[in-house]
This record gives sequence, structure tokens and C-alpha cells, in this order.
Amino acid sequence: QTAAAQSVESAEAPAGADLSAQTNRETYLHRTLYYAPCGHSVQRREKLPARLVGLTRGALEKEIGGLYENAAVTGFSAAEVDVSTRMDVPCPLHWVLRAGDDGLLAVLQNTTGETLTVVRRTDIPVALAAGEEQDELRDGRMFDDVQALEGYLENLSS
Repeated sequence: QTAAAQSVESAEAPAGADLSAQTNRETYLHRTLYYAPCGHSVQRREKLPARLVGLTRGALEKEIGGLYENAAVTGFSAAEVDVSTRMDVPCPLHWVLRAGDDGLLAVLQNTTGETLTVVRRTDIPVALAAGEEQDELRDGRMFDDVQALEGYLENLSS
């Protein structure tokens, strides 16, 4: 290995890091999912996916984006890999009201921790909302609790 290659590796890894450490079948993946729209985060600890077994930190950093979008490796050892992922959807504690392709409002929720899913369709057209609210509803409007969502829907339909 050349001196130049060593200096590149040491610039990426913290001082004293074991660059030869590799993941194995016993390695755990500790994921922190940061939900940007609401600012909440969730921690998950799971077995390392098979395609990440046997990798050094450098190799794993190249692979991780293929498994999880917006993911960054924040810690690495043979026992545990820490990964932080920025999610562009709110966490499962929130509801999103969004206009569907049919022009009707639908209620979405993050039921998996990863993506928004339609949990209820309404017969309320987005056109009932005021002009600037229509734009917001096309992108999706977040509600912190189901009562606020129901109140908003009730106001629109009355």
C-alpha cells in the first residue's frame, strides 16, 4: 500500500480506528432515522443485512447508499455499525393530508417508519380549500394529531 493511499484512509477515519475491522454475521446495525418534516427520530437495532457482511468501513460506506437513501455511517466496529438516515417524510406519530391524482383529499401516515401510505380516502375535493392552502395540500399538510386533522376536514366540508 502506498503512503498516499494510507493518508487518504487515515483522513477519513478517526485517529486510532482499526481500518482492518470487518463486519461479520454477528454485527448489528444501529439505525437512527431522522424525520426532517417533524424533527423526530427513531432508533432501530437489527441484524446487519447480508450484503453488508464482510466489509471494512470504507467498503460499507460505498454500499450503504444502495440500501438506504440519505444514509451516512456515523460509527463502525466489527460488533456494531451506526447509520444515520435522513427521512423526507414525517414520523409515524403524524398524519398528512394530501390531494390525490383524482383531486380528492387523502389521509396518509407513515405506517412502516419508511414511507407514507394512504390510510383513508375522503370525498372532499382539494378545490374546497382556499387558494394558498390548495398548493400546500398538493404537497401534503402535516397534522400532529388526528383531532386537528378531523377538525380541518370538518371545516372544509361544511
